[in-house]
Amino acid sequence: MILRKLVTFFLLFLFLKSIQGQNVEIREFEIYFIYDSDKLTREARNHIDEWLFGKDRLRLVAVELIGHCDSLGNDEYNLDLSRRRAENTRLYLLSKGFELNDITIKYYGRTKPKYSNATEEGKAKNRRCEIIAEFVDASPIKTEERIADLPFETGQKYVLPNLHFIANQIVPHWYSLDVMNELLLVLLQRCGIRTEIQGHVCCNNDHRLSEARARYITQFLITNGVDPQRLQYKGFGNRRPAEKEINEETRMKNRRIEALILYDSGEQIKVTNFKPVTEWTFELPDIRFFPAKNNMPPASRFNLKLIAADIEKSKSLQYTFYIKADNETLMRQRIAFIEKELSAEISSKQKFQVLPWEDIPINKFHIFPDMYLVIKKIK
Repeated sequence: MILRKLVTFFLLFLFLKSIQGQNVEIREFEIYFIYDSDKLTREARNHIDEWLFGKDRLRLVAVELIGHCDSLGNDEYNLDLSRRRAENTRLYLLSKGFELNDITIKYYGRTKPKYSNATEEGKAKNRRCEIIAEFVDASPIKTEERIADLPFETGQKYVLPNLHFIANQIVPHWYSLDVMNELLLVLLQRCGIRTEIQGHVCCNNDHRLSEARARYITQFLITNGVDPQRLQYKGFGNRRPAEKEINEETRMKNRRIEALILYDSGEQIKVTNFKPVTEWTFELPDIRFFPAKNNMPPASRFNLKLIAADIEKSKSLQYTFYIKADNETLMRQRIAFIEKELSAEISSKQKFQVLPWEDIPINKFHIFPDMYLVIKKIK
């Protein structure tokens, strides 16, 4: 007994140490199952998406799942049913990219009813999985370091400071747009450098996102004058973490863009009359409407909310969302929907506008996103 208490105390000490200095928030909610079923309903999945993945500026880091049943049936069967309910909830979280080692499961069959089993309503609510979620502040850490101060030596790899992206997006945080211009100027000046732009993410092996971010930075540089022969890009997901992920601070360090210097001849030129880029265009493939509808799934609304939170904090920028639709009525409805969603998060309507996407390219071999975003510098 004494040994068990010591182990428990030690584990608690490690946990408190890992979250020291972080803004931690705990949230609890429930999802419900139909009678004698362990399958998540659409309502349950949407509820999880809203509660777990809809937290502005907070990152989900740990979840405890607790399965339960109503009073019908025997103890042995209900214990297994409650286990399967918790297990299927776990599988849904894994399908959303959550890490297995951050999920714990408990199940109690019908032994711990929260509601009265004397009514049908109470029984329905006892067919539940309780979800206890831990969030921490996920705001990026800005530094005083500048790209222009990096030595960029052959064979060395450098984290590009303050080049941060909105979660789940290829859209950089508003302050990182100036950082992209800083990187552009450095590579125009140091014309003897050949480099590989490398994308990394934390927490799950989202290779697609890490590569898309590295590709966007590379294309930005090429479009604005850097010789494409000097550039290549690669995404690594989270296969090459900078640090072992034990808390949100280490996760932030693993969400990064790096430059691997393949070669530097030492050649430099003086760039006169450099004009910083003042307009950026982004496709938003992870923000989609339901087909032929004027609303969108919870995951898409969450991603839109993340962009809106960044717009709210931005300075001297105008954000224009261009919306696709098959007819004028649906276009008006979708525009109204996006305007309502953005207005709920952004205090100044002068920062954004929502317009119809009128010049959609004709290409049957490409699935175009439902919207794209143009960001412009304003004086």
